Parts: sequence; structure tokens; C-alpha cells
Amino acid sequence: MDPLSAYLPADAREHRGIRLLCFHHAGGGASMFQDWQQELGPGVAVLPVLLPGRERRVTEERFTRIDALVADLDRGLGPLLDEAPYAFYGHSMGAIVAYNLTSLRASRGRSLPVSLMAGAYPAPHLLAPITAALELTDDELARWMVDIGGMSELVLAYPEWVKAALDLLRDDLLVCQSHQPSGQRPLDCPIDVFAGTDDPLLPLARVSGWAEHSTVSCQVHPMPGGHFFVQESSSVFLRTLASLLSRRFSHYQGAG
Repeated sequence: MDPLSAYLPADAREHRGIRLLCFHHAGGGASMFQDWQQELGPGVAVLPVLLPGRERRVTEERFTRIDALVADLDRGLGPLLDEAPYAFYGHSMGAIVAYNLTSLRASRGRSLPVSLMAGAYPAPHLLAPITAALELTDDELARWMVDIGGMSELVLAYPEWVKAALDLLRDDLLVCQSHQPSGQRPLDCPIDVFAGTDDPLLPLARVSGWAEHSTVSCQVHPMPGGHFFVQESSSVFLRTLASLLSRRFSHYQGAG
């Protein structure tokens, strides 16, 4: 399979408008972004990035280290990213994946996103509280996922589904845990950070440190809701996202 079409929809290159590559949370998949295209409209090309081991890639081996994952993402997505300006949005695990991919591209002298948009994740130099969930038993981890809104309580009635979901989640949490919280240089691109005002995993104070990782600008955008504010307050979030994308791309075009 072509590396690009493995990660992105087969028609990714046909999309016009602002390219927004979206990275999903731990235990999740590209389907979390399925309604975004309709909400953001034709001016934005929503391109969900699907990691191995889930949905249409369920038979593929999952990554458990972020350096290996990001190197593979760079090989697969690089040709598309070099073609035209783009932005990244990453939610929870997706935020640290998008950050590391941006850092890798910066180290290789490649184009950077017009904005690195990070949701529900602490600044990269801080330890992520979600990795502590690796110490939980399966029962505790399933309950934790339900409590933060990452799993429907109805799923708990189906042990095989729960086991598959937890195996996937644990591998993704290993990806987060493998991130090295120091060593990367600040990025020469804007960073926009989104955080739920009621997120039990992430007090707003822990996201302000993202400012240390940009030489350009960093803005924090509080969103009503918890860890999955993108679902709880989708209309507010997507309106804010659309406005920011328009501003970031306008600034990029003006600077060019």
C-alpha cells in the first residue's frame, strides 16, 4: 500500500482549501473526525490521520514508541506536506504525536505547519498524566476510560470488545510514555492550545508551558467541557478552530 494512502483517505491529494491533518487520541481512530468536514465547510480539507492497528488498518502492527511512529509518519505524509501549506490538530496523544512530527520536520529543514494545534495535552516538557493509567488493572482502566468520556459504559457489557479496546489503549499509552520531554528546540511556527475547562486530567495551568516551544506565538483557548471537549462542545470548538485556521493561513499568505 502507498504510505500516504495508508495514513490518509485515498483522495487526500484531491482536496482543495486549507489542509488540516488531524491526529486522534490514545485508543481512538480517524472516525473521531468524521463530522468535521461538514462543520468546517469546503474551505478546509479535513484529513484524518489513521495510525496502524485500528479501523481499516486493524490487522497492522501497532507502534509503541513515538520515535518509530513519527519517522514512519514523516515518510508517509512528507510528500503531501511538502506540496502546500497545512496545519496540524492533535487531540491528547495526537497532540504529542503532531508535536514530535513537527519537531522532526524542523530538524530536517522541511516545511512546518502554519499552526500546530494541540488539544487536551500538557506542554511537551511535562510528564503526561495519561501514562499513569498504564499501572491500572484492566477493570480499573476500563472504568477510567468511561469516567473521562473515552468509552461508552455500554461497551462494558461486552468483555471481548473491552479487551480489544484496552489492548489498543495500552499500546497507545506506551507511545505517549516514550516521548522524551526535553531536547527539542522551540518551533518556528505558531502553537494553538485547546484545553477543557473541566478536564480532570489537565488543569489549565499545565498547558501554558506550550509557549516555551514556539519562537513565534502560543495562544491557549479554553473550551467548555472535559478531556473530550471536541465532542462535548463540538460547535464552539469547531467555530474557534475555523476562525483560527482562517487567520493563520491569511497570515502565512501575507508573509509569503
